[in-house]
Amino acid sequence: VSSNLISLMLAQVSENKHLNAVFQDLLDAEGQEIYLKPMADYVQTGTPIDFYTVVESARRRGEVAIGRRILAKAKDPKQQYGIQVNPKKSEKVVYAEDDRLIVLAES
Repeated sequence: VSSNLISLMLAQVSENKHLNAVFQDLLDAEGQEIYLKPMADYVQTGTPIDFYTVVESARRRGEVAIGRRILAKAKDPKQQYGIQVNPKKSEKVVYAEDDRLIVLAES
C-alpha cells in the first residue's frame, strides 16, 4: 500500500471513525476483496436496468456492488476507460454480455 493511499485513509478515518472497520476489512488478507464479475451473472443484459436493481442482485449474493465497467468505453480515457465507481443509481443502462460489475466479495 502506497504512502499516499495510507495518508488518504488516515485523513478519512480522522473525519469518520466508522470507516476504520471498512479499511481494516479491505486491507486484511482474510477480508473482502474487489472483483470484476460478469454483469450477466446479476441482471439480464440487453434491457435498460437501473443500478438499484444491480445493487439488490449483488446484495442477495452477499456482495456489495460498488461500480461497473462498460466494455464499449474501455478504450476511452475521457470515459475513465469504462469504469464508474458509485454510478448514479437511477440512471438506466443497457448492459452487454462483456460488461462487468465491480463488487466487494469474499472470493
